[in-house]
Amino acid sequence: PGRLWCAWELCVLFSFAREANAARRVMLVPLEKTSDALEQLANFDVARAHCYDPNSEARLRVAIAAVSRSQFNRKIRSWAVQL
Repeated sequence: PGRLWCAWELCVLFSFAREANAARRVMLVPLEKTSDALEQLANFDVARAHCYDPNSEARLRVAIAAVSRSQFNRKIRSWAVQL
């Protein structure tokens, strides 16, 4: 997803729930008709995701940096396989 909040919500869900349970709760809905949502997740890069509100984006980026951007990217990408 290009929306940072969406990626953050996925990260939180899969971090605090069992992966099988979390995967059953996620419904991917492409925002564009030509979009392949799973492919976008498989190639996710947090550097390309943004928020409408720059203040929210700054706060999320601080939290993501605490985990590490590369680990965050790996988690999002691995969920594409599970979904």
